[in-house]
Amino acid sequence: MLLLLTAVLVPYIVLAALSLRLIGQERQLEARRAVEERERRLTLLGQQLLSLLENLKLRQLARLVPRGDGSAPGLPMDRAIAFVGLVREGRLRLPWDDDPGVRLFRRLINEARFAGQLRQVEAEERAARYEKASALYNRVIEAARHPAQQAYARLLLAQGLEKAGRKPESRRQYERVLELPLEHVDEYGVPLAFYAAPHLLGDDLRRQGILRTIRMAAEGEGWLSPAALYLARDLARTLKVSELESRFTEQIRDREQAEALQADFARLVPVRPAREPLWSAYGQPVWLVSVAAGPGGVDAWVLAVRANEALRALDSIVRLAGHGEGDSLGESFPDLSVALPATVEHPASYRQTLLISALALTLTLTLLAAYLLWRDVRRDVELAEMRSEFVSSVSHELKTPLTTVRMFTETMRLDEEMDRQTQCEYLDTVLSESERLGRLVDNVLDFAKIEQGARIYHRQPVRLEEVVEESARVIGYPLKQSGFTLDLAVERTLPPIEADRDALLQAILNLLTNAMKYSGKSRRIGLELRREGANALIAVTDCGVGIAPEEHARIFDRFYRAPASQSQYIPGAGLGLTLVAHIAKAHGGDVAVRSSPGAGSTFTIRLPIRAE
Repeated sequence: MLLLLTAVLVPYIVLAALSLRLIGQERQLEARRAVEERERRLTLLGQQLLSLLENLKLRQLARLVPRGDGSAPGLPMDRAIAFVGLVREGRLRLPWDDDPGVRLFRRLINEARFAGQLRQVEAEERAARYEKASALYNRVIEAARHPAQQAYARLLLAQGLEKAGRKPESRRQYERVLELPLEHVDEYGVPLAFYAAPHLLGDDLRRQGILRTIRMAAEGEGWLSPAALYLARDLARTLKVSELESRFTEQIRDREQAEALQADFARLVPVRPAREPLWSAYGQPVWLVSVAAGPGGVDAWVLAVRANEALRALDSIVRLAGHGEGDSLGESFPDLSVALPATVEHPASYRQTLLISALALTLTLTLLAAYLLWRDVRRDVELAEMRSEFVSSVSHELKTPLTTVRMFTETMRLDEEMDRQTQCEYLDTVLSESERLGRLVDNVLDFAKIEQGARIYHRQPVRLEEVVEESARVIGYPLKQSGFTLDLAVERTLPPIEADRDALLQAILNLLTNAMKYSGKSRRIGLELRREGANALIAVTDCGVGIAPEEHARIFDRFYRAPASQSQYIPGAGLGLTLVAHIAKAHGGDVAVRSSPGAGSTFTIRLPIRAE
């Protein structure tokens, strides 16, 4: 076997070495091509991204015509743009920092006449003269020259009426404020209508009006301040409108990141535009920030673009990479790394495919030949061991009854004065051992016929209760000699079946003999015949050593004996259960075992009953 394996493996190893060398060279070339392809894709992606961002910048800046108040226009033209700010005196100004509505509100509220009237009303409220305060508020509202002043006074009037317990009148004032346009904001950039909304949530009709107001705020053209966004998000959460809540949450995150960029701007982004386009990565989620020259008193415009949105517009499978990972897109994108999808591998060359296939086929055939050889050798060795053990076991099995017969025969011959009772006992023993010897010889002969396919069963109508009772009579004397008690239970209502009487008797005796061998210290065996549905069951039960569950399937194999430590000294040829299984199968039935170590065993022969 060693020479055969060497003759097969050595050429294969030489062939494999040469083939692997060629395959290695092919893979090196493919690896270089993959690197070049990846660099080309990165360069192309960088160019496409830069082109996209620069186009966005140009189109957005074309809309940024500074207004008279120096503030930025409304929301950006593209969703990918996070915000557009301006730089004055080296400091980044965010769109909501220069809200003209905030400046107007401060000027209107601080007008001397209006502020004096409010102080007078506040004095009446502090004195708890709410009726007089309400009347003064109404005069302030009538005298106000701007809707923002009226709305502010109405809010204060509604609060005073609420304190005075005049809730219906207070609600009417809040309703008037809720109807105001969103451009009327306070000094924090919060639309005055937002302050009225929480007081009207209990009215289903007004809830619809509140929902329209915050939806207009979410979809409007202006920038909401962070304070306004927090209040709008709380209103959306109270109204259980998850879509608006998510939108306001996203805007709040953008505002917070923009304020962080405002604090870090001087350190991260150069105010003077670079000669080459430069887009700096910032924050999480990542923004790409660029600076463009500004007209007039504006030092520069600042454009922040959401990196994920921009990449998705180019390639839906390209994503941003974590810190220290991925690939750079060039000098125009410092600190930006992307993770390209895995490059589609080129199909292997014809030669490489042929070599791999030949190696795989050769290895498969070699391993298959080695396995078949090893299996045949192992099978022959196991069979030889089984046959040797079988010969030894059969020899021992034959020798035991022969020795007993010879011993008792010689004893009767030498003792001429032996009494009749003793002589009968000796003759019974000789008869029993002769029958045992005959059963063993029958088992060997039947097994030989089964191996040759020449075993023939002579079927005729048989009453199973008679066969079971006969097996009990045949095994009765050996059981009595060994001190066993046989518990016989026979159901006598079963109809006759077509069967080989001698074969069934042989199967039952084999089971009873096994039960005697493996009963251990127990001296009780059960033999039962009963009907179960359309089958007759013959069960032999012992309370002996038992069989492990993993051995149940193998104990019916020829020459096999369960390797239990309690049964290693028990004689046997390993044929009894094989014959039982063959006889049961030949009669259209089967044999089953229920056993566990130390709990005994029950072998059950199932035979079909013909239809009555």
